[in-house]
Amino acid sequence: MRLVIDTGVFIPCGDKSEDKIRSINHFGSRLPRIAERIDVEILLSTEILKEYKIVPAKIRRYNNCHPLPEFHSSVIRIFNNLLRNLLRLRKCIPRKFGSYSFHVIESSKLERYEVEEFVDDREDAKFLKVALAAASRGEVYLLSVDNSLLKLRNDRDRFNSLCSRYQEARNIQICLPDEAVA
Repeated sequence: MRLVIDTGVFIPCGDKSEDKIRSINHFGSRLPRIAERIDVEILLSTEILKEYKIVPAKIRRYNNCHPLPEFHSSVIRIFNNLLRNLLRLRKCIPRKFGSYSFHVIESSKLERYEVEEFVDDREDAKFLKVALAAASRGEVYLLSVDNSLLKLRNDRDRFNSLCSRYQEARNIQICLPDEAVA
């Protein structure tokens, strides 16, 4: 199972709707069980890793985040070590940390994708680019609670236009976190 995880999915609290918080919590409690049976690979870019640096501080800022779901607490526990190692080590080699593999896609593979017109929030383009780069080798779940990416999923014309431009987009499932582990 290969996942691209929008930053908002790492923060199971804050100014999100109850449905989205429930979706994140369900995902966070189910993914460790799935990882016991199958390989789970989390796909990243250096740009996404740099954005992930804000996650621990955001979680501390909210009072309603704890207790964290199992996936979240296991990743947050190793977060600083994980980020430091993944940014320092060679790219394109999956690295195993705990139950999960983390795979940083090379920037040169992402440059060919011009996707800003398909997302309303330009910040979300980096997640779509990683999903596209990885989708050439099979199915990828792009997990988000962000309205921009979910809007792309629900807008068939826009998504079909993305698929016309990039054949590999057909291998991307944009979904809420709980839908990926259903």
